[in-house]
Amino acid sequence: MKRSLFFIFIQIVMLSVPRFVFAWGRGGHEIVAEIAFHYLDDATKDRVQHYLKKMSIEDAANWMDDMRSNTFYDYMKPWHYLNIEKDSVYTPNAKERDILIILNSAIFELMHKDSLKLKDKGVRFDLYLLFHLMGDMHQPLHVGYGSDKGGNTIDVSYIYKVYHTNLHKVWDFEIIDSKKITLDDCLKLHDCLTTKDIVNIEKIKPMDWMIQSHALLDSVYDFRDNFIEQSYVDRNAIVIERQLLYAGLRLASVLKQAFKE
Repeated sequence: MKRSLFFIFIQIVMLSVPRFVFAWGRGGHEIVAEIAFHYLDDATKDRVQHYLKKMSIEDAANWMDDMRSNTFYDYMKPWHYLNIEKDSVYTPNAKERDILIILNSAIFELMHKDSLKLKDKGVRFDLYLLFHLMGDMHQPLHVGYGSDKGGNTIDVSYIYKVYHTNLHKVWDFEIIDSKKITLDDCLKLHDCLTTKDIVNIEKIKPMDWMIQSHALLDSVYDFRDNFIEQSYVDRNAIVIERQLLYAGLRLASVLKQAFKE
């Protein structure tokens, strides 16, 4: 009996330990990469995989988060986000390279990899950035308010958890986990899009992607008394599925353009 109680105690402690805050969590980033490859032709997939070597697209999409534990890559930490306060406009920080600057740079280099004579290692690094930051860009709190660190300082009670969490984590992985959002869920949304919708979504305009994601913050903060209830989860699960789909389609669009023959 005492042994059973001990293991129950250990499980409770493990559940209460906060996870590192990574946009979408590992599963969300994997879905973005898988959506992109779902809509790529085999030749383009092969050319991308040539640079990734034996690394899977799922691992490539999570590489930047995996490197957070390596202090050598601390310089990349500000690359995951940008801050725009409420009712303000985006202003690049001359002292700090943010997600929009880095994503634009990676896309530019991949689009001009031959003329820039990038070595395979340089192309691979840009692919790591592209795969991951495309996901981050579509998580609204990664283009959110610096005043609350993208929702990280907003403590909330979450209907599916016995312990407190924060708003950023709810959007990173807790709604995805609770609603069991899958690749197929996101692909089904594609069937609801018109050809015109898809053409507009796939336009390679990172600034527009950021503005569209930032515009979702009113929905993100639409809760009361620091409690995330079921209705909030249900309506925003659809938003998250759509954002993952858009990120995947836009990732595919960049890869098609950058690696076409």
